[in-house]
Order: sequence, then structure tokens, then C-alpha cells
Amino acid sequence: MRPDDDGDQQLRLLEAAWDQAREHWHDDMTLHFDTQHWTPLALRTRRYLEALRGLLDALDDAERDIEY
Repeated sequence: MRPDDDGDQQLRLLEAAWDQAREHWHDDMTLHFDTQHWTPLALRTRRYLEALRGLLDALDDAERDIEY
């Protein structure tokens, strides 16, 4: 499994856990955590995984090119 695929899977698990927690957590701290911590972290993680995916694809292409 590629690291970008594993990262996607782990992020989905974290998102599901956060969704479950929000079902039971209804105060100002929920909004604070969501806007100040979770949302920025999830966005940065998605961008990182997209960049990693691009890099790994480029490395795969380069490896194929030097095999011939």
C-alpha cells in the first residue's frame, strides 16, 4: 500500500471519529476545536496527501522511464 492511500484511510478514520464525537459534544469548545484545530488540520492533511500522491506518481513514472 502506498503512503498516500494509507494516509487517506487514516484521515477517513479520524473524520469518522470526530463526527461521532460531535454527536455528543455540543458546547462552545466544540466549535472552537472544529474551527481552530480540526478543520485546518484536515485541510492541511488533504493538501499534503495530494502533494505526496503527485510526487509518488512522478517517481513511479521516472522509475518506469529508466527501466527501458
